Amino acid sequence: MQAPTGRHITAAVLLALGLAGVLTIRQMRAADAGYKPTFSSIPDRIGEYTLHELELDPTVVNFLRPEAMREIEYSSETANPPWVDISIIYGKDWRPIHSPLHCLSTQGWSIGSQEEITIDLPGDVPHPGPLVAKRLRVGKEGAEMVVLYVLAYPGGTTSSWPKFAYKVATGRGGAGGVILMSRALVTAGERAVADAAAADTLARVYPGCVDFWYSRQAADR
Repeated sequence: MQAPTGRHITAAVLLALGLAGVLTIRQMRAADAGYKPTFSSIPDRIGEYTLHELELDPTVVNFLRPEAMREIEYSSETANPPWVDISIIYGKDWRPIHSPLHCLSTQGWSIGSQEEITIDLPGDVPHPGPLVAKRLRVGKEGAEMVVLYVLAYPGGTTSSWPKFAYKVATGRGGAGGVILMSRALVTAGERAVADAAAADTLARVYPGCVDFWYSRQAADR
């Protein structure tokens, strides 16, 4: 049986709609700030890897109803791992009921481990401190992947869904939040290599995923 690829983990693993309400404090925020990101400034190349656009699944888009979304892949015929897939989703009103752990499990992926890590960002970044991310090791049908996700809001990042929901709910009106996820195939048992590729790719893509918050701030000054 052919091993599954990263495309089997789409942005759908990130969110699940539920019947529970979110913080009512979001109703008291200022008017929508009108952010409309395009994520157009992310790099076309990262080391050996070249960016390729992946087709959005209409079912996923209808399910999430994001303000902006991209699914991309950095791939190379000679690199290890051969690809790193990235999901970028921007929304103004998240209602996270449970984490990617539950969604991955329902899709048949077994969770080998999970841990919070920090990732240093190259060059200048628009907010202080490293990225705070969650790293998961998942397996399915003989394939193993490393999955990293970062939850970003104006001013920082977290890997905590409750903290993310609170920051989005109490933040600037209409600023919303960004969910950024990278995943890389583990080949020949080389976990450290896959870990490094997933983290480096996420770090280099990150500034172009959140710059719209800070460029708007500068323009309003």
